[in-house]
Amino acid sequence: VMAAMFSGKYAEARSRVVPIHGVSSDTFLSFLEYLYTDSCCPASVLQAMAVLVCAEMYQVKRLQHLCEVCVCAYLQSMPSRELASTGISVVRLLRRAKCHNAEQLYVWLLHFIANNYLIFSHKPDFLELSDEEREQVERLRWPSRGYLQELSEYQQRRRKLRKSRCIVM
Repeated sequence: VMAAMFSGKYAEARSRVVPIHGVSSDTFLSFLEYLYTDSCCPASVLQAMAVLVCAEMYQVKRLQHLCEVCVCAYLQSMPSRELASTGISVVRLLRRAKCHNAEQLYVWLLHFIANNYLIFSHKPDFLELSDEEREQVERLRWPSRGYLQELSEYQQRRRKLRKSRCIVM
């Protein structure tokens, strides 16, 4: 994209200053750092997503994939308590991944939501999932409905045993 901008008959080829629209200066500096060093280390999930969007805009697939990996790594490293209280909306990350052709990240985020179902199902943005996405999350969710039903039955039996004062365990 940049090669076309600077070598064709576009205004950018003759201009001393080229405005970059829709990208913050920090994000563009991270993008340039990648172009010159072949490495990228975003400081947060949101910065990784911003660089991912920039990489998609300029068609730099490898950087886009690196950002997908960064987002996954950051989210996986977050403890459950932090996931529950974070201001980061995983459903909105899912939307952005889909919008910016980050297919691997999109699929991974669906599985991440399903694996952390009890955390994400209570958040208001859970309702923003499409019917198809919600169906997939429900099918893959953990803990499963069957597990929760068995746990509930077990806890009821334990309560009954405590009332009868006959406890073997």
